[in-house]
Formats: sequence, C-alpha cells, structure tokens
Amino acid sequence: MLDHELHKATLEFARALRHAPAVAAYRTATDALDTDPGAQALLADLRQQQLTLARMQQSGLSPTQLQIDALRRSQAAVRGCETIMASLRATNEVKAFLPVVAQHLSVSLGFDYAQLVAPQSC
Repeated sequence: MLDHELHKATLEFARALRHAPAVAAYRTATDALDTDPGAQALLADLRQQQLTLARMQQSGLSPTQLQIDALRRSQAAVRGCETIMASLRATNEVKAFLPVVAQHLSVSLGFDYAQLVAPQSC
C-alpha cells in the first residue's frame, strides 16, 4: 500500500515540477535551442574558436590578432542570438529554482534530500 502511495505522490510531484514556471521555461528554451540550426552553428563556431586558442596556448604559441578578433566576433554573435541568450537565462533560473525545491523536499520529508541525491565520491 505504501509503495503505491509513494509512487502516486512521486508522479504528482514530478508533474507539478514539470509545470513549474522555471522548469517549463527551461524546457521551452532548450527545445528552441536544440531545434535552431543557426544558434547551433554559432555555438559550434564559438567552441571551435575557443578550442583553437586553447590548443595554441597549450603549445606555447600566442594567437594572432586575426584569431583573437575571430573569437570576439564569435562571442558577439552568440550574445546577439536571442535563442541562445534565452536558453542561458532559463538555465540560470532553473539552477536557482531547483535547490529551493530540494530544500522544500527536505523539510517535507524530514531528511536532507539534496545530500541523499548528491553524487557519491570514492
């Protein structure tokens, strides 16, 4: 009986969490980002620019002004993309929201939920 009640309560909680404004906005923003080929191309270009400069620095080389300028243009393009920025804002909001949820769960359950679900180290 308790297993059924616990399962039912867990499903209700998951549905409520899924519809919470921060989580719903995050899902919408990440879906938009995932399906926006232009935004994906901008992110890929930025990663490539960063990787190129990191490899150069690891090799002891200094980037050229053209490479630095290319990185800055790529950063500016990413900052100018509303899809990417909306995803970043939504990610930050959900990161702030979930610890509050964990705190409320801890109070309701009577134990530290966040510690229970935290990854265990060796």
